[in-house]
Amino acid sequence: MSVVIAIPVFRVGCKVGIDRGRAWSVIDEVVLWMIARQSKTVAELSSQADLPHQLIIASIARLMRFRLVEIDPTGTVMAFRASSYGFKAISGGHPLPYFPKRIARRVSFIIEWATGDFFPTRQAPRLLSAYRLDQERQSGTEVRIISVEGGGPSMSHEANLNRLSEIAARGWDEQVALVDGRTATLRDDEFMVLRVIDGEAQGLPQSAGSTLRHLVSSAAKMPAGTKTVSITYSGPRETDDVEPISHSCEFDANDIIIGGTSHRECLETMLTKAHRRMIVHSTFLDATRFALLADAIRSACSRGVQFDLLWGAEKDEDTEKRNSDAALEIARIVREDPGLKGRVNIRMRSTGSHAKVILHDTAEDGWVAAVGSCNWLSSPFQAVEMSVVLRNQHVVAEVAYSLNRLVGRRGLADDLATELAIIIRDLREYKKRDGTAKIAVVVGDAHDQLLRTASGATRRFLVGCHRLGSTARPGAIMQGETAARREGVRATVLYTQTSGPLKNRHARALEVEADGNGLILRKTKNPPLHGKFVTWDDDDVVVTSLNWASAASDPDFPWADIGIHIKSREIGAVLAARLEAIFPELQRTGGSPASMGSVPTEVR
Repeated sequence: MSVVIAIPVFRVGCKVGIDRGRAWSVIDEVVLWMIARQSKTVAELSSQADLPHQLIIASIARLMRFRLVEIDPTGTVMAFRASSYGFKAISGGHPLPYFPKRIARRVSFIIEWATGDFFPTRQAPRLLSAYRLDQERQSGTEVRIISVEGGGPSMSHEANLNRLSEIAARGWDEQVALVDGRTATLRDDEFMVLRVIDGEAQGLPQSAGSTLRHLVSSAAKMPAGTKTVSITYSGPRETDDVEPISHSCEFDANDIIIGGTSHRECLETMLTKAHRRMIVHSTFLDATRFALLADAIRSACSRGVQFDLLWGAEKDEDTEKRNSDAALEIARIVREDPGLKGRVNIRMRSTGSHAKVILHDTAEDGWVAAVGSCNWLSSPFQAVEMSVVLRNQHVVAEVAYSLNRLVGRRGLADDLATELAIIIRDLREYKKRDGTAKIAVVVGDAHDQLLRTASGATRRFLVGCHRLGSTARPGAIMQGETAARREGVRATVLYTQTSGPLKNRHARALEVEADGNGLILRKTKNPPLHGKFVTWDDDDVVVTSLNWASAASDPDFPWADIGIHIKSREIGAVLAARLEAIFPELQRTGGSPASMGSVPTEVR
């Protein structure tokens, strides 16, 4: 008996760039580390590392080829030492420099809908469209189509890039370095056709899993005349990795940037230090503000820096149109400026995210990120902003992952998403270096969880927001009032303006009510507060783009806001002291709910 089983599949294809080259071994790193500070002979290295002379010599020869090791000319015997380049490479915590050869390769693979198994297209059996299957059935062939319910395999950018890497890279010496988005294709209208003869499936790839084999066998045993076999998807399911992952590292309190002027200087510094790449995500755009930054961006472009400018405003149609028009105007400025053309790419579509992020590389210190409240491409730098500059490569990888989720909706066809995925892969290979601080990227519900944690403060609870809206009570006030109930806890919520249906009279009523419950709810005037943050007790700070007092996290789109949680000794106390210097009224422990007074507008 012969029967045809048709399983729906995705077919993905693209052209990739493969980096081929021998990676450094543990032995190479051990040898370089041993001679990083003191010259040693081959005999000394062999003895101390307990390795054969031949292995030591081969390792040194390769290290010398790439200028990581040199001969020490000061000794009486031939000894070797790390060059200044090699010492910097081994002591900086970065992977040793890698010098691969780039080759191009066309790759195509299929993903079957039933169990999520995937195979190179060359290994797959026949692929037919629904029309061709009907023709097969009309010719008298017994065709049974698998109908999959309850979801299907993940088709996210990350999932497909992982599949692509597994298929395209052949051996440990190869890895995917780029994907040509212009060549990427995705089809979802085909079926993998398997002919089953006397219970044996013909042409099933050897790598097919047992679940798929059992499914084909079961479908073939169905009664004659069966046309459709309904099953529930049984493969791995996509899960959004939104739980904060803490990384131990060193953190300098000066990398919390506060104030408009400080943010402008921070942006200028990042533009100066950018080596080859800079990606900026700003909720809003302003062509006039971009023009003011054009000289600094043009200078970076002259050094070979490539820019991608992203924006996320889509609160309503008017807001989206206004920012879309600004994007068009910025694109015109770039197109007409020879110094910017070809180096600055402005995205025309909104990401839908309220996040404010900068990601760039440096020549010496790896990748750097900045996350916070500043709309880098529209801000006049006059309000009190707050952002965190991140230098630990594993934390920066988490920021890049969040950006990847914002731009990767077009799958492998999105070159920026693919580039970010490769950056993430490379950053996660860096050696972890412990420190006294713990830092995590915060998205989605983790914002609310942290604010609930903050409500358990025993000394200080301080929240700063730009807007006070209809969600203020569940968003921040209730948590502040909970903290204020404990003896000795000073709980404060700052905001600059009311939002949505909430009017000033409503805000004043909330201030009076909060005062009665021990919470200091205050409106800032001059300088205005645009920063979004929470700090509790002495050791915890969260800096984010989420207005806790006027908005809630979106469970369906966790990356609508991105923040950073820092846990470090006295970091909260230091931040509170800096804010008290800007807003002296924070030093008050009570009083009327009148608005806060004025202080100088230029804030460092």
